[in-house]
Amino acid sequence: MFRFLTRSLFAMLAATVCAVPALADPVPSTPSPAPSPPPPPITVTAIVSGFTLTSDNPNATGALDTAGGADLSSRTQLSNALITVAHSSGPLRFSLTAGAYNFPVVGVAINPTFQRFANTNLFGYLPNAYVQYVPNANWTISAGKLPTLLGQENAFTFQNINIQRGLVWNMEPVVSNGIRVAYANANFSAALEYNDGFYSGSRRAVEGLLGWNPTAAASLQFIFIIPDANTPSNNTALIANKREYDLMYTQQIGKLQVLPYALWVQSPASSALGSVRSQSAFGAVLLANYAFNGVLSLGGRFEAVGNSSSTNDSSFNADLVGYGPGSSATTFTLTPAYKTAHLMVRGEWSHVVGNNISPGLGFGPGGLRTNQTRLGLEVGAQF
Repeated sequence: MFRFLTRSLFAMLAATVCAVPALADPVPSTPSPAPSPPPPPITVTAIVSGFTLTSDNPNATGALDTAGGADLSSRTQLSNALITVAHSSGPLRFSLTAGAYNFPVVGVAINPTFQRFANTNLFGYLPNAYVQYVPNANWTISAGKLPTLLGQENAFTFQNINIQRGLVWNMEPVVSNGIRVAYANANFSAALEYNDGFYSGSRRAVEGLLGWNPTAAASLQFIFIIPDANTPSNNTALIANKREYDLMYTQQIGKLQVLPYALWVQSPASSALGSVRSQSAFGAVLLANYAFNGVLSLGGRFEAVGNSSSTNDSSFNADLVGYGPGSSATTFTLTPAYKTAHLMVRGEWSHVVGNNISPGLGFGPGGLRTNQTRLGLEVGAQF
């Protein structure tokens, strides 16, 4: 009987074990997302745009396509026809920008895009071309045709808040041939460049930058350029021995970006240039842009700029602003914009008021007026 019960118990136990389903395999962990594909080795971007600007008091001088130098009341020009080819990853990089461009400036005569001694002819059909060596995340060495470090405004219209550049931008360098060493980390940046100053060929200059980013939304930068004191004029700068010191601040406050900066310019005396005394000028600018949403924005600029010279100063370098010795000016610009990934449409209103403008250098017939208002429109496509 005992043996029967034992055998029965073992049989029941075996049947129970066989009836229990096998334990399932552990649930596999969620696979890690696939790594993002590396950036393409070479990127190609392009823009084609044009503007039309109408002035109520055209400049009396500065136009290179009219017999007397007087500007036209209305100008319609190609503003950009540029293609950029860049390789921006790895230790060896490069960037080439080629094509045509125009540099419209408030209160300054507008010249055709392909006019000799202006716009595209200033820096050629390859305005930026440089190679870079990037040994690690902090250091970069660049050499070639480099955009300047100075200023809150860039060279080409599509890169900026406004269609027209400001009078302070008009005193700064745009492009130089040189070599630049730059360092950057999360909160600090620095650069030092040895170049040809205001695109002056054989003459040399030192350009540099010190920057501090206290937060992700704010930055403070000090930039300078010190060229040779005897650097002669060239097509890009009538006075090319200018020492310039730039203090720039950038702050993002929600949808509003503010970019104030100040520029101090000093041109030393040079008997070789006919500059019998040292001269200086100062400019202050407030740039701002408010983004209503992803496509609509309103940009603005206010600036005040002035020479320290007297109105009867005959030194070659007495006029650093462009309206004559002792002159000064204030400018106001508003630019509503509609921008998508591929389309750009911008309107613009600008107003310039000059003081102590030399005879013939002002606005309207004979250059006798002291103010100018412009209305503009720019339309472009980006690829």
